[in-house]
Amino acid sequence: MTVQELIKELRKLPKEANVYLVKDWEMLDEDNCLTDLYELEDVSKQTIIVDDGLDFVDIDEVLLCFSERRAGE
Repeated sequence: MTVQELIKELRKLPKEANVYLVKDWEMLDEDNCLTDLYELEDVSKQTIIVDDGLDFVDIDEVLLCFSERRAGE
């Protein structure tokens, strides 16, 4: 997914909503809500340089850092 695609999807959601990583899509509570959630802590980027044989290409990567603790714990 590109940043442009992500932004397009995020625009559809409430601005005050929290962002989580879901590790196990089958862990549900009695209300069928996902419970294996980890909060987004930081967003950053890095640029990697790839040798394509004739030239070097810079590739930007967006990095999402999620909490190691399950949300709500």
